[in-house]
Amino acid sequence: MLVMNPNTIVTTVTIPGFEKVIRFENKPLKLVGFIAIHTTTLGPALGGTRLWNYPSEAKALEDVLRLAQGMTFKAAGTALPLGGGKAVLIGDAKTIKSPEFFHAYGEVIESLNGMYISAEDINITTEDVRYIAETTSHVVGRFGKSGNPSPFTALGVFNGIMASIQWLRLKTIQHLSFAIQGVGETGVRLMKLLFNAGAKKIYYTEVNQDHIDYVTLHFPLATYLAPEDFMSADVDVLVPCALGGVINEHTVDQIKAKLIAGTANNVFQDAEVHGPMLQKRGVLVAPDFMINAGGLINVFNELKQSYQKETVLNTIATIGERLTKVYQQAKDNGTYPQFEAVRFAQLALQ
Repeated sequence: MLVMNPNTIVTTVTIPGFEKVIRFENKPLKLVGFIAIHTTTLGPALGGTRLWNYPSEAKALEDVLRLAQGMTFKAAGTALPLGGGKAVLIGDAKTIKSPEFFHAYGEVIESLNGMYISAEDINITTEDVRYIAETTSHVVGRFGKSGNPSPFTALGVFNGIMASIQWLRLKTIQHLSFAIQGVGETGVRLMKLLFNAGAKKIYYTEVNQDHIDYVTLHFPLATYLAPEDFMSADVDVLVPCALGGVINEHTVDQIKAKLIAGTANNVFQDAEVHGPMLQKRGVLVAPDFMINAGGLINVFNELKQSYQKETVLNTIATIGERLTKVYQQAKDNGTYPQFEAVRFAQLALQ
């Protein structure tokens, strides 16, 4: 029987189009956040927990809703029997974490009785997951099982970038330049894959000094780029690996790259407006929830009776093929890739 921390308060937030949204708070532990369950039509809602110092609860709620819906499309678009859900915790990752903090959060997850299954996301580590797992069984990405999903996310995006380059008939990777936004868990692994494949030049931008120091030490050939210069970088490929909404009314006209493909979710602020604009200009934007599905594929396989890494890698290898089909559909239908990817996912939900 679940015995929740008496200081934890959980309230329901009514959001049209979502099965369940809750706000939770434990003031002594400085725990406050939201869990959004978009749908469980195909299965339990699986999506990572993000810890971010949001400027307001309204911004946190806006983010969790967009992310949860994106997870619905990600699972459906990858033919996984999962629903869409996400969680956000509000606070400074450097100061707010404690075992008790994550124990209380795990109890909140447990109270949902399996409707929502968590995993890692920004600022949540496998060590944090270990503490969450001490108070709930509904968490994946654990040591000794599927582990950190970041390497699998990075691998899937690398495969997707290579397929997208081939679709555009660009030069070989040895003649292409890249700009990566965010070199945390997934971004730095993707940087390594690109360098190992012979990428001509890699720029990166980052706001976390620890991550900058790591790249400076381990990837001395990478060149730092100021955050405000990322979207206008004169490179072949933009690789967003941080927060969403990077393609917006302020940045869309700045883009010089031929391809945008990264690990970030919800790269469009408004896909219906900016997707066609970029399509007309010959800029290919890889549908985010299809190209970055590698991590979800990995943690989903942890739910099976026996985790098989080979099965995970074989499924991730199909990401490039799925993207190519979407690109072809967009070309045939006179639309843009994000539209076709969403349509494909919506059909799977019917």
